[in-house]
Amino acid sequence: MCGIAGVFGKASLEVATAMSDAIAHRGPDDSGHFFEDHVAFGHRRLSIIDVSACGHQPMSYAGGRYHLIYNGEIYNFAEIRKELETFGHRFQSHSDSEVILASYAQWGDASVSRLRGMFAFAIYDRESGELFLARDRFGIKPLYYTIRDGSFLFASELKALPVERRLDRESLWFYLSLGSMPQPRTAIESVQMLPAAHTMRVRPDLTIETKRYWDLADTEPLNIDEQTATRRLRELLEEATRYHMIADVPVGAFLSGGIDSTAVVGLMTRASAQRIRTFSIGFDDDGTVADEREWARLAAKKFDCEHAEVVVRGEDVASQFDDIIRAIDQPSLDGTNTYLVSKAAARHLKVALSGLGGDELFAGYPHFKRLARAVKWDRARKLVAHVPGRFFDDRDLVASSTAERYATLRNLDGGAFINPDLRVAKTPLAALYEPLLLRGRDSVAQTTYVETRRYLADTLLRDADAMAMASSLEVRPVLLDHKLAEFAFALPEKLKLGAINKPIFVNAVRDILPPELIARKKTGFELPLQSWLIGPLRDRAMAAFSSDAARTLFAPSFLAETNSALEQRKRPSLRIWAYLVLIEWFRTYKLAA
Repeated sequence: MCGIAGVFGKASLEVATAMSDAIAHRGPDDSGHFFEDHVAFGHRRLSIIDVSACGHQPMSYAGGRYHLIYNGEIYNFAEIRKELETFGHRFQSHSDSEVILASYAQWGDASVSRLRGMFAFAIYDRESGELFLARDRFGIKPLYYTIRDGSFLFASELKALPVERRLDRESLWFYLSLGSMPQPRTAIESVQMLPAAHTMRVRPDLTIETKRYWDLADTEPLNIDEQTATRRLRELLEEATRYHMIADVPVGAFLSGGIDSTAVVGLMTRASAQRIRTFSIGFDDDGTVADEREWARLAAKKFDCEHAEVVVRGEDVASQFDDIIRAIDQPSLDGTNTYLVSKAAARHLKVALSGLGGDELFAGYPHFKRLARAVKWDRARKLVAHVPGRFFDDRDLVASSTAERYATLRNLDGGAFINPDLRVAKTPLAALYEPLLLRGRDSVAQTTYVETRRYLADTLLRDADAMAMASSLEVRPVLLDHKLAEFAFALPEKLKLGAINKPIFVNAVRDILPPELIARKKTGFELPLQSWLIGPLRDRAMAAFSSDAARTLFAPSFLAETNSALEQRKRPSLRIWAYLVLIEWFRTYKLAA
């Protein structure tokens, strides 16, 4: 895990160095630079595989023809290396970085499809004079880019790019409704993200060619019985866990007390002879959200983990709020919990495994069942619209189009609060989901596809990377191993919906889970954000919603109503947290609208 930055075209080593310095927190172990003609690279290294100087980046290969900067981990690098050796390739290190270079030298663009892991990298080909970039299948690792004054600039974080900080107004519109910026858009008008599962080729004249190299939707449905599916799923889970534990430094885990993280830790203990160090987060001063620590303790005891709890109080969040805003890189409703638990874990570890992706792949969210039920009424959708809501559960959801159904799931209904002077093009939220609708797939597969392309990528993975790397911690989401994900996606709907939550997943790991956890009703992980807003963060929030930044972004009536509610300590909606983060980010990074 590292931080990368580069300039291509009118290159400047000084600019590339300043960019990499801006993300020094991503790689405190080492730094390096490369400059030649029209390319300049900067790299910050967090040493995890081959921690020797042999893993230093930027790294060159083939007599200096290829130069690489890379962020991530390739878990199958040892197998690829053996294959490359049969073609005559010889290696100077034991790093996965050199394997990426040799793979590109051997197979070109097609090399990306062989990589099993999480990655964002750039390769400069001295012979062709072109720059090649790639991002992993789910977008675990970020890659931002822009073109400015004859230069193509890219980096691991938005804050590293030396661009005019002007807010992207359409992204603002989406943020007020979703609490995140939908990729490839970003919060900055001139900056985009390379989409997940894409490569990009930049030529010396700065023409760009972008290609998708993988799509979960290409996975064919499986006709498979439950027993065979359960057995194969367990094999893939064990394999993915072994891969994700590959490191030359200690590896721990986040243990929330839910099914996904508990399963990951249980599989880790079976794959390792060492005690696993685990971390969970809880809250002592609030009874409005469920405290997951007792369930994490139960799992930690069963697996004999070296377990630590991060107990958070509102005062702690208030005192660290400026740090949280700086870490988040661009606004998000989510991520605060990851920042807090990562800060604690990073005192002991460089790598933590997580259960991210389990709910998306195995139908863990309640709306999977709601949407599956809605699909059964599709032919009568227009008729249902005329039935009184009191006679038909989820009437509005059923009566909506498929894209509109997805648009309602996490809608903060905040578009009406935008400052009318900004003249934003109010694109319907359903437009984000229309391109993701599949033909011939069951409801669960369709929802998984939407969730992985939107909420998982735009919010969970982006936030996890930014917030964990703020403390120089690498987070590895085991369940997003693409071989495992393809199998899960291909399974029939009936194996993923049942009397218990995520039945096929639970059955695959039933023998290692605490029985009490299996019987427990699913609860989503929550922070007491609303209590903090009318408690330790109240004065901060009132000042923010009275600021010039707030008046730039929001309608006066909304600001007056919000401040009045905060003054009276009325419990706010979650969107107020999202908008507070937006305002403070806008102020911290001195944006123009």
